[in-house]
Amino acid sequence: MNRKLARITLGRYPAIDLTAARKLARDAIALAAEGIDPRHAEEEKRLKNKRDLENTFGKLAEEFTVKHVEPNLKPTTQREYRRILFGNDTEKWRRRSVSSIRKRDIIDLMDAIDERGARSASALSLAYLRKFFNWCVEREIIDASPIDRVRLERKLLSRERVLSDDEIKIVWNAFDTEGGLFGSFFKLLLLTGQRRNEVAGMRWDELRDMDTHDAIWEIPSERTKNRRTHLVPLTESMRAIITGQDHIGPYVFTSTGETPISGFSKSKARADLKISKTIVNDGLPAMPDWTLHDMRRTMVTVMNEKLGIAPHIVEAVVNHVTGGAKAGVAGVYNRALYLDERRSALQLWSKYIEEQTV
Repeated sequence: MNRKLARITLGRYPAIDLTAARKLARDAIALAAEGIDPRHAEEEKRLKNKRDLENTFGKLAEEFTVKHVEPNLKPTTQREYRRILFGNDTEKWRRRSVSSIRKRDIIDLMDAIDERGARSASALSLAYLRKFFNWCVEREIIDASPIDRVRLERKLLSRERVLSDDEIKIVWNAFDTEGGLFGSFFKLLLLTGQRRNEVAGMRWDELRDMDTHDAIWEIPSERTKNRRTHLVPLTESMRAIITGQDHIGPYVFTSTGETPISGFSKSKARADLKISKTIVNDGLPAMPDWTLHDMRRTMVTVMNEKLGIAPHIVEAVVNHVTGGAKAGVAGVYNRALYLDERRSALQLWSKYIEEQTV
C-alpha cells in the first residue's frame, strides 16, 4: 500500500481452497487499486456501516437546521425549511440512512406532491432539499447528491384554468411582495385583462386624460393581436399603478429607458416562490400551477358569471371582435364601441379585485 508491497494472509488451507483463495486475491487487488488497504477493509466497512446507521436523514436534517439554517436565514425561511425537512412528505425518510436515498426517491417525492396539484410546492421542496443534500456532500457525509440532474417536468396546463377568489388574493399578495417594476406590471396585467405583451409594451404616448376619470389607454393596431386599435378605460387603481412608474423613456414599464421589460419567466418564477412560501407559512391548500394568461381568463369568467356583465361587453373589454360585437358600417371597427359600458365593467372588476385582496 502507498506504493509499497505488503504481504497479506488470505487464510489457511484447507479451510480456504484454491478457488476461494484466488477470489480473495482478486478482491484484495481491486481494493488496493481503489486505494483501500485490504488488511483494513473489513474494519472500514464496519465503520462505514456504523456511520450510515448514525447518519439518518432525520438526524442530519436537524444538524443542518441548527448549523446552517438557523444562523444564516430569516425566521420565515427557517419555518419553510422545517416544514419541508420534517413534514409529512419526508417522514418516511426520517430513520433512513441519508446515503440510501436515491434519485428515484426524490422523483417519487416530487411526483407525489405534483399529484396533489401543488407544483409550486414541489418546486420549493426540490430547491430546499437540494441545499440540504449539497450540504451533506460538502461535509463528506455522502459522495454525491441524489438531486443532481433532477428536474421538474412541465405538465400540460388546462386552457380552462381560472383563479379562485382565494388564489386571486394569494397572487396579488405575491405581487405586493415582489414590488418594483414587475410587481406593478403583474398587478396591471390582472386589472386590465389585456395581453401580456400589450401591457409590457405600454407607452406614455398611448395614455391620455390620466388626471381625470375619463383616462384612456389607446393600444395602436400594430400592437394588438387582431390588428385593430383598442381603447382600454383606466380605473383609479390602474392609473395609480401607471403614474407610480418612473418616466425614464417612452415605455411605462422599463428598466433601461429604451426597451420594455422582458424576462417574464424569471419574474413569474419569483412570484411562484413567494406564493409557495405563503402557502407553507399559512398552512393553506396547495395551489395548482397557473399562467399569466390565466389572469385574463379569470377576469372574463368573473365578469360573465359573477358581475353580470353582458358577454358582448366582456368581449369588447378584451378586444375580441365577434358577431356579438359588430364590426360597424362597411366593416370598419368602431374602436369606441361600448366605451362607457367597458369603463363600467372594468370599474366593477377593479372593485372586485379590491374586495378579494383587502
